[in-house]
Amino acid sequence: MGLESKPDTTGATGAIRIGVLDNDPFALDAMCAMISVMSKDFHVMWATGSPAVAIEHCHNTHTRPDVLVLDMALGGITGADVCRRIRRRTGEVGVICVTSYSVDVYRSEAIGAGAQGLLAKERLKADIAEAILQAAHGSPTAAQSAAGFQDAASDHMMLSGTVPARMSEDMKDSLSSREKDILRLYAKRLTTDEIAQRLGIAKGSVFTYVHRAAGKLGVTSRKEVLEACARYDLL
Repeated sequence: MGLESKPDTTGATGAIRIGVLDNDPFALDAMCAMISVMSKDFHVMWATGSPAVAIEHCHNTHTRPDVLVLDMALGGITGADVCRRIRRRTGEVGVICVTSYSVDVYRSEAIGAGAQGLLAKERLKADIAEAILQAAHGSPTAAQSAAGFQDAASDHMMLSGTVPARMSEDMKDSLSSREKDILRLYAKRLTTDEIAQRLGIAKGSVFTYVHRAAGKLGVTSRKEVLEACARYDLL
């Protein structure tokens, strides 16, 4: 198929339309070939090594796939970055991330970016068909749900800033008092050292509390935690 393929929107009625993103041309060809033969209902409508092209296709209603399969390591941009940019705009594309590394390395990033699953490339033959079937409906598989992945619609609401009031209250309640204390001090532009000294805790503990808060809010960085807190009035 090569590193780039022209979008093919002529798939059979009822077929699951799939886009594939991987900047390694050999891995790209291999994933497309494997996915195509797994089910007569799987239609690889385009494949690309360009994150920008994949994002554009996912934002265009004529080339938007039901499921995007993308590698987490893309050079200058990560798969999580691509997923997050897509998810902020739409909840209509299920996203399955794949990696050659341990899934533990990227799991929190993939969850925070709004993906419906993260699979090890060495297990794709065993796991990807079910993951695609579920992601086509915007859902993670049972195993991925247990690992913390959510449905595409909920992730879109979270990342686009359209979270309902009840969900906002639930997020606020999920944060511990110590997590809120630390985030309030960061919001006041105190440094990590200053926060640790003021609260009488180790610097590493400050990082741990922020990491826990990030996991609860479905984001990955301190900046995103503070943005979410400001957006939903969590502090």
